Amino acid sequence: MKNVSIIVPIFNAARFLPELFRCFSEFNFAEGDEVLLVDNGSTDNSKELCEKEAEKHGYYRVLSYTDSADSYASRNCAVRQAKGDVFAFTDSDCKPSPQWLDEARDVKEGTVMAGKVELELVENNLWENFDRQVHLGKVESDIKNNCVPTANMAVNRDDFFKVGFFEERFSGGDFDWSTRAAKSGMKVVYNPDAFMLHPSRKTFEEISTREKRTAYGSGKSFRNNNQSKNKLALRYFLKIFKIDTNIRISKKLARAGVSGKDVLYFNIKFFQIRGMQLKAALDGYNYKDARALKIK
Repeated sequence: MKNVSIIVPIFNAARFLPELFRCFSEFNFAEGDEVLLVDNGSTDNSKELCEKEAEKHGYYRVLSYTDSADSYASRNCAVRQAKGDVFAFTDSDCKPSPQWLDEARDVKEGTVMAGKVELELVENNLWENFDRQVHLGKVESDIKNNCVPTANMAVNRDDFFKVGFFEERFSGGDFDWSTRAAKSGMKVVYNPDAFMLHPSRKTFEEISTREKRTAYGSGKSFRNNNQSKNKLALRYFLKIFKIDTNIRISKKLARAGVSGKDVLYFNIKFFQIRGMQLKAALDGYNYKDARALKIK
């Protein structure tokens, strides 16, 4: 039986950790399995909660990575110390199903397991519906395009190292990695039985932070790959005026039962989000501190 290293980056996740640990307690852990919790400079009591859990269960290991505010650098830190035959990735705010570990353990050589991610709706408001339609609603289509989120991903150790470490770009490193994996000949396999709940973003502030984080990661990747800053700026500037995107999302929101008044409000705020993305992309290109920008 293969053993598994579960890798979870942690940053100010104290409100999520008790539920994450409860989900982990339902797993069928085998000898040699481990949970690597990588604290990325939390300013709440996340690290203390992780350490208390590690005191209770020998298969937990608490690591610390503070060189940069970057979940992918944190994952790379854990990968370098992981002992498992399989690397299984999730996030601190996710709720994996009891069978998730068993499904990850069975990942075949030469494949990347992409598990099912479902949004956990609470208020069913405008921004939760936007999150479902634009972010979580496209997970399965992303997987078909060989883009696997690290919220729910597993791969054999040897296969991971054949592809290489995550690009440390702050956001989007998972899609970059899985795209490289597919190009190397590995097969992305969707596994609906490896089920994961992901919390919804319920406010404009949460949505805009997420969008800024993604744009920041793109900007950083442009810089990492010596691409033009002007090309980056033009790409995000033109996005502001892509009315077809507004129309497409508006139709989806209307079909989901969002009122006409809220759809109109969304369109006004969406232009604001696009402007924020442009600034965040340039901030990423200039390597500005993500925590100072309050997008970490």
